[in-house]
Amino acid sequence: MTALFPFIKGCLCGETHGMEKFMDSLKTIEGKVRAVLQENKDARNDDMVLYLALCNLYLKDAGAMPLAQILLNHKELGLPSFESVGRTRRKLQEKYPELLGSTRVRRLRAKGEKAYRRYAKES
Repeated sequence: MTALFPFIKGCLCGETHGMEKFMDSLKTIEGKVRAVLQENKDARNDDMVLYLALCNLYLKDAGAMPLAQILLNHKELGLPSFESVGRTRRKLQEKYPELLGSTRVRRLRAKGEKAYRRYAKES
């Protein structure tokens, strides 16, 4: 966990020196995800569409790059992780109902969430 989030452990002085940078990064991701969701209705319904649009904001012509190159080198390319983008989308759609996906997609997501909760309880 500390390899992904080095600020959690902190240094010997007891401070978490990377936390501010990490939080700024999340705020930047949130702003960009929100902008994409406002402009691209397809991105509201599909995280892959959202991630591609976001990658194109960070990198010119990211859509022309091989998927493996993006996924394996996202940190070096300065791209957020796919998981961060999905979490940010969920947070924004909860906070701003006008950014929600279609009714059909909302029903599918709710059904998937219920199925996952049952799975999690069984495990």
